[in-house]
Amino acid sequence: MFNEEIYQRLLEEFGKEKMATVCDIIATLYDIKYMAINHLDALSEFDYERNWWMDKHRELVNLKEIKE
Repeated sequence: MFNEEIYQRLLEEFGKEKMATVCDIIATLYDIKYMAINHLDALSEFDYERNWWMDKHRELVNLKEIKE
């Protein structure tokens, strides 16, 4: 399952209001994994996942700020 599909299912579960927080939590999870890992193959995956979810978090926060 790809991140966008996961995002859409989480959106259905938690709603738009909570998704910026959900994305921030997931990005933090991958950041923790990235910082703790010492196996180089996994580094790029955790880095990618962390960045994808952080970018989605920023996108949601920016949309929220524009609407306010």
